[in-house]
Amino acid sequence: TERRQARTAAPTPPEAPRTELRQSRLRRRATMHSSEAVAEGFLARSRRLGIRTSMDFSGNLIDAYGTNNQLQQHAVLETMMNVADVAHTMQSFNTFVKWNRRLFRELHAARSAERLPFDPSARWYENQIGFFNHYILPLAGKMKSCGVLGTTGDVFELFAAENLKRWKEEGEAISEEIIRSETSMMVGPNPLRGPVQRRGGRTTS
Repeated sequence: TERRQARTAAPTPPEAPRTELRQSRLRRRATMHSSEAVAEGFLARSRRLGIRTSMDFSGNLIDAYGTNNQLQQHAVLETMMNVADVAHTMQSFNTFVKWNRRLFRELHAARSAERLPFDPSARWYENQIGFFNHYILPLAGKMKSCGVLGTTGDVFELFAAENLKRWKEEGEAISEEIIRSETSMMVGPNPLRGPVQRRGGRTTS
């Protein structure tokens, strides 16, 4: 009827901005994989995926963007939020290492509390390199190319590239120190789990 005809006549946003948004999400998901080969395979299989329309609670299809300008605005805002989420990777190397350590501490605590299915200490050094290559550097490049921050946008890419370079040179020793110090801190009762009552009146953590 009229609603169906309106949806049919609605302009279709260009494919290029949609593709850019999909690739950003896929790169983030690809960082879950421990090797570049596996991550590249994931991206290759996923290039055909993507939702072109949205659906409301009544089951009717709706268009998310009416104009190309609206789609571009959303893409810029999403890029800026993604950058804010991983901002430590695009700042000084000391800042990156500081928050890298805290991330490992958080993941290790979750592992100790049996809330994480994998051991974060396995390939920690290598996984950071994959994270930079598959997500951080493309994200920093996108922040630069969108141009909303002018010449300041170059800083994100410069810091990210420098941090990756230094991590390749120093990250293996830093990873060993982080893993050694943070795992030793967790020896003993786990404050995240609390005491567990066992037979005979003995408690353990």
